[in-house]
Amino acid sequence: IATTLQEKGGDALLAHDLKRAAMERVFGFELLPAPFVVAHLQLGLLLQSLEVPLSDKKNERVGVYLTNALTGWEPPKGPKQQLLFRELEEERDAAEHVKRDVPILVILGNPPYNGFAGVAVNEERDLSNSYRTTKRAPAPQGQGLNDLYVRFFRMAERRIIEKTGKGVVCFISNYSWLDGLSFTGMRERYLEVFDNVWIDCLNGDKYKTGKLTPEGEPDPSVFSTEFNPEGIQVGTAIALLVHKEESTGADPVRFRHLWGKTKRSQL
Repeated sequence: IATTLQEKGGDALLAHDLKRAAMERVFGFELLPAPFVVAHLQLGLLLQSLEVPLSDKKNERVGVYLTNALTGWEPPKGPKQQLLFRELEEERDAAEHVKRDVPILVILGNPPYNGFAGVAVNEERDLSNSYRTTKRAPAPQGQGLNDLYVRFFRMAERRIIEKTGKGVVCFISNYSWLDGLSFTGMRERYLEVFDNVWIDCLNGDKYKTGKLTPEGEPDPSVFSTEFNPEGIQVGTAIALLVHKEESTGADPVRFRHLWGKTKRSQL
């Protein structure tokens, strides 16, 4: 955002616009306290390095909230749950204001992969059930829809399609939804509601391919690094899904495979 503002000929208001973006335009949801604190620390240091530090006196903060990203998007059907500390209730209420009232145009992230998350309960149940029926595609088989990342896809799709009415979803996730028998309804739904679909299949799956390319060369995870060469075990894919305000139906899906040790640089 800072680079974009500068390229547009940043003026005396650049600092104000940049801080406003960090506080009112860009939001993050984190369930665990430790990464929540680290996110605030990193963003605070970044703003300080850009010479627009947050003010302690004004109690300024970036828009990162300690909350479950999957819940709170719809008004509760009963009374709100009372939490142990008033500050946690205030944090929850602030996050729910963003989820329900702020126009959200882009949802991006790296949702957790947990195939053993089990059947969802309460508000998350509606998310996991949404892809269990089909119109023309074969009915889903197996338990793949119980994987946590599927709930994040549905949360994002519902917010962009049914609430904002236009926008972008971009996730890097387990790639099992691309061809798995459990995900026929998920794929059918995206072809129906999104106007543009781009898929970068990053492969690197220990279980399907043994982390080998079709030519038998090493095919590490895109998350592999010098310090963690193993990366993660499951294959991954980046999905970029666009819904236009004047929707005309999906264009042909743009799909490509990326293999081998150079996939990160190819991206």
